[in-house]
Amino acid sequence: MSQLKPLERDAIIQALRAGVVPKLGLRHIQVGRNREIEKLIKDIERIAAGGSAIRFIIGEYGSGKTFFMNLIRLVALEKGLVTMFADLAPDRRIHATGGQARALYAELSRNLSTRTKSDGGALASVVE
Repeated sequence: MSQLKPLERDAIIQALRAGVVPKLGLRHIQVGRNREIEKLIKDIERIAAGGSAIRFIIGEYGSGKTFFMNLIRLVALEKGLVTMFADLAPDRRIHATGGQARALYAELSRNLSTRTKSDGGALASVVE
């Protein structure tokens, strides 16, 4: 495990105090998901080599889905990949006739990230 940097330490503490998932330093507080992380890292390596993969993270409220997703997203960004994410919900569905699919794609576009724009909003720079 790498050394905990002061910036990561402060981000972790502030996020945990606020009750949200930290944006930095997740690997320092991750526990008990080694098998799942290994599988997803293999997926990331496959994608980086020109392949493809898809995974759906499903679980009860508070089970760590957002934390896990952010951890894997950071791994992908560190490897130079572009990421997109969105929570599926009744108002954001893959297929629908009432604008829900459009809302999902809009959310994905807003959350498109790169290493230099890790908080989303990277669509313009990717297109350029």
